Amino acid sequence: MAEWSLDVDRVVREVLAELGLAPPVAPGDELVLSCQVVALSELDGRLEAVRRLVVPPGAVITPAVRDELRRRNVTLAYGSPTAASAAAPVRLLVATVGRQPDPASLLGGLANEGIEIAQHNLDCLIAATDLLAGEIAKPHTLGLMLTRHTAAALCLANRLPGVRAVSGTDASAVGAAIAAVGANLLVVDPAAVGPFRLKQIVSEFCRGGARPCPEVFKERLA
Repeated sequence: MAEWSLDVDRVVREVLAELGLAPPVAPGDELVLSCQVVALSELDGRLEAVRRLVVPPGAVITPAVRDELRRRNVTLAYGSPTAASAAAPVRLLVATVGRQPDPASLLGGLANEGIEIAQHNLDCLIAATDLLAGEIAKPHTLGLMLTRHTAAALCLANRLPGVRAVSGTDASAVGAAIAAVGANLLVVDPAAVGPFRLKQIVSEFCRGGARPCPEVFKERLA
């Protein structure tokens, strides 16, 4: 009976959404994807606390994804994201420090999502941190540092004015960190997460664009 009730609730919410009568969805409750084929792998670790999944018109949704959305009582919507989720085009400055795997595949995938990419290869962690700190002060700009020295990078970055650097090993953890401090710099060790999860993490970081520092922390972190 409970499962049947949840299914009816999901259908009702989908109908209301199509009629434009659904209650508003908070930014953190909505996951927006830009891919044309949505497989279960695209959602790995990204559906916690999500109430609505937004995909492009005409996107192909695999049966496994539909089953997972039904199990989690997540509404599927086609079209543009809500106004709360929409953002100006994102510019991502990527700094790779030391010997790192070639990020071409990652950067190509991000470019296909409409993200403007600028990449720099550096040997010095301090120089990379200073470069990123200067760039993320510009409008609509986020920073990504790829390094195996994540702890040192976070310490260095968060000592600089206006920098709110975070790290994480999966998309959900990064999403929580972004919400907590309005992160504008992401530090990741590619070897620790692998290429597939790295793409998920960085996509989550870029989703929604540059965000402001939360009001409660502005005195210390802005």
